[in-house]
Amino acid sequence: MKIADISIKQPIFITMVIVALVVVGVLSYSRLGVDLMPDISLPIVAVTIANPGVGPEEMESQVSKPIEDVLSTINGVDKINSTSAEGVSVILVSFVLEKDAQLAATEVREKVAAIRNTLPREIIEPIINKFDPSASPIISFAILSKSGKMSLPEVRSFVDDKIKTQIQQVDGVGSVDLIGGLEREIQVEVDLDKMNAQGISIAQVTQAIRGENLNLPAGRVTEKSQDFLIRTKAEFTSLREMQDIVVANVGGQSVYLKDIAIVKDAFKTKRTISRINGQECVSLIVQKQSGTNTVKVADQVNRMIAGIRAANPDLDVRTATDSSLMIKDSRDEVIRSLILGILFAGLVVLFSFGDLRNTLITVAGLPVCIIATFAVMSALGYTVNIITLLALSLSVGLLIDDAIVVRENIFRHMEKLGQDPRNAASDGTSEVGLAVTATTLTIVAVFLPVAFTTGIAGKFFRQFGVTVAAAVMISLF
Repeated sequence: MKIADISIKQPIFITMVIVALVVVGVLSYSRLGVDLMPDISLPIVAVTIANPGVGPEEMESQVSKPIEDVLSTINGVDKINSTSAEGVSVILVSFVLEKDAQLAATEVREKVAAIRNTLPREIIEPIINKFDPSASPIISFAILSKSGKMSLPEVRSFVDDKIKTQIQQVDGVGSVDLIGGLEREIQVEVDLDKMNAQGISIAQVTQAIRGENLNLPAGRVTEKSQDFLIRTKAEFTSLREMQDIVVANVGGQSVYLKDIAIVKDAFKTKRTISRINGQECVSLIVQKQSGTNTVKVADQVNRMIAGIRAANPDLDVRTATDSSLMIKDSRDEVIRSLILGILFAGLVVLFSFGDLRNTLITVAGLPVCIIATFAVMSALGYTVNIITLLALSLSVGLLIDDAIVVRENIFRHMEKLGQDPRNAASDGTSEVGLAVTATTLTIVAVFLPVAFTTGIAGKFFRQFGVTVAAAVMISLF
């Protein structure tokens, strides 16, 4: 074989080629994402529409049904499920697996926007989310006052205003949610008897509050060569300002909000409670962006939290859950299994050859092939996950087969035919070269089609088939 002859005649050249493969593989491994499973995007889109106070039947007839009808016209729709409850409607659109998830979400968004004007005016703007199992919460923290100087509402307000904003700026963070604590709310408790006596409706009160609490652009003023943008800032700054707004004029008399209602600075109704070790706290849940490195994002968030702990000694910030720890443990366990596989394979070769030097030469190709495979994984956008590491573990036995066959035939030429090592290497490799190539291509023919498997199984095992095929092809080279 010409490749083998080049390797024999130009050892420095082939050594540099192998070194280049190792260097590229090491650099690629340092840049590979680390995750539990491969990045999988399923073409499932959820449309959530809220209309507080409306019954389930009205939500179904006025919201769910019209949206179902228009979404069913999208190409590639497999199934549509809708759930209508009091004040909310959720439509789940499942597409065929071949459909691009991003394209599906875009088409759903366009269809919903096209019929927006036909839906009830009172609905809150539709929320359209692409179902993404990889964009999930990766780490959460429990935050409470260490010395008791801050009340729970103050902790919630501080976390919402300061800590949440800082975490959202971390690269790779998709969203940050807060659970627990008390959230401030200005409440207007109307007196129905007083309203009825004045002939005022709830709609009038609502409209009056909205009309007075404004922050709108008012055009621009040009003075000499400069333009100035003007805004009318009329937002409420105190409870007294709210109390003194005019709700209506009855018989020439102004009716103020304080005449028919009580305005209070209170808190929203507590619907969620977060506790750690029995203590009520505020939970901060961090969700990563789709396709980002879970371990890297979690490490960056932890570094940010460490700085927040140092800057705020009165706050007790505890890590409640951290999925990156489990991912690291799983990765390390598979890598340990991979290293053990290489060692045991070397022991088998040593037992067969009975010579340490030749065993080391035979086994030396294993780490080279595995490291070079990382370069292929990086080029294809794969991550270091259970599936790809499983593929590399399985490949250990396959990678060493070619080396054993070639080395054994070279030994036969040296011992039985009396050839010198150079000629024995050339002739021995040429004799079995075609057989080794056929064996490797057979392995590729078995595993590579896994990458083209359809359905959810294909999405999971695509990286498995390609990784095995790449490893054995590098081994053949």
